[in-house]
Amino acid sequence: MATTELIHGINQELSPERLQRISDRIGADPARTKVAIDEAVPVLLGALGAEAQDPAKAPGLHKALAEDHNGALLDELDDYLDGNVSGRQADGTGILEHVLGDRRPATEQALSAKSGLDLSSIGPLLATLAPIVMNMLGRRRQQSGGDGFGLDDLLGSLVSGSRAGR
Repeated sequence: MATTELIHGINQELSPERLQRISDRIGADPARTKVAIDEAVPVLLGALGAEAQDPAKAPGLHKALAEDHNGALLDELDDYLDGNVSGRQADGTGILEHVLGDRRPATEQALSAKSGLDLSSIGPLLATLAPIVMNMLGRRRQQSGGDGFGLDDLLGSLVSGSRAGR
């Protein structure tokens, strides 16, 4: 599975109607929200890629994808965007704390600068996107039979690509 396919799959889930809902949820202009999403998804995937490459963290990522982020949230995406889904599968803040840690403020500032979206909207946007990204990975994992499906290679290529782009 190519990285571009994964990003494309996430973008397909975020239809214009859902983009509007996200924009309403974070109090932002849809055009700027779209730019921020286009910047944020590769950042989140890169952070997850770094985690997949870390032997101490990779097992936890695989477990989270198998148990908490298996793709089911994508079937309830409209309810999730309306705030009607809770629990571990929808815990964007927890995901961000885990994959970004103390890099979160700098990441939010960089995304705000790149997208033009107000800094106060970036945190809620990332918290909204993180479960969607995790569930897309979980769904792809499940569709491949749950054997890891090259997750480490896929996410590792994102880490390599993001380093090359700097």
